[in-house]
Amino acid sequence: MLRGAIFSAPSARASVVLVSGRSEFIEKYFETIGDLQSRGFAVATMDWRGQGLSERLLPVREKGHIRDFGVFRSDLSVFMDKVVGERLPGPYVLLAHSMGGAPALQMLADGDNRFCCAVLCSPMTRLYDNLFKQIGVRALGEAASRIGLSRYAIAGTKEHSMAFEGNVLTSDRVRHERFRALQAAAPNATIHEPTYGWLRAATQAMDDIHKPGRFENLHTPTLILSAQNDHLVRARDHGWIAKQSPLISRKIIEGSLHEIMMERDEIRDRFWREFDEFVDPVVSRKAAAQ
Repeated sequence: MLRGAIFSAPSARASVVLVSGRSEFIEKYFETIGDLQSRGFAVATMDWRGQGLSERLLPVREKGHIRDFGVFRSDLSVFMDKVVGERLPGPYVLLAHSMGGAPALQMLADGDNRFCCAVLCSPMTRLYDNLFKQIGVRALGEAASRIGLSRYAIAGTKEHSMAFEGNVLTSDRVRHERFRALQAAAPNATIHEPTYGWLRAATQAMDDIHKPGRFENLHTPTLILSAQNDHLVRARDHGWIAKQSPLISRKIIEGSLHEIMMERDEIRDRFWREFDEFVDPVVSRKAAAQ
């Protein structure tokens, strides 16, 4: 069972499908949803399977687990067909953050043409800048899964949403503490460490994105927004992704940590300028053609 939500807007000119990152849930994005509504967009969003208040995949709810990112792609496709397509007006814009950017990018590369355009914030196309960390997490997820530990939580993983000091998510204390308060109010919506199985599935999804010719069937104009000071995903890899198709462009949000949409006001303002400049012309052309 998937948990989703619809947020209407008076005389909506289009609809945004918002998909979040690992460990997040719908309520974290209420501010962003309000910003989108003020721009004339209706919004649809959901909790990924295995987190938030969607169906959990392990008896221990706090573990973040998935066996295959194909499950995420399938769930997003069903959400589009059964919820978004039946309840909200097009054209449709895809807005994805971090982990959500991986299955979203895979769907787009498969040739999915249900979106008029897509904006991917800090998409998880590769983990970390450090080569040794990249090799380590790949080997760890594969080895642990092969010996039957795929459902075990990764030991020593730091949960950056738990404390503001030293976190690599956002430099905005108020927004960080707001999510912390949401977690405290709804502990049943919270997950903590990912499992070795999640790590293996994530690595496989990221490898898939890097296959030669992977974006030959891409039909959707796509903007990647990279956080300049990202310590979770490899922002430099976004430049490589952008070179794989003339439909993909990339901008760097200066001064931002990983969670661009949860950053300080001046950084969020830059995000919204990039969003508006990219999305508005596409939505206008699409609406005029309908």
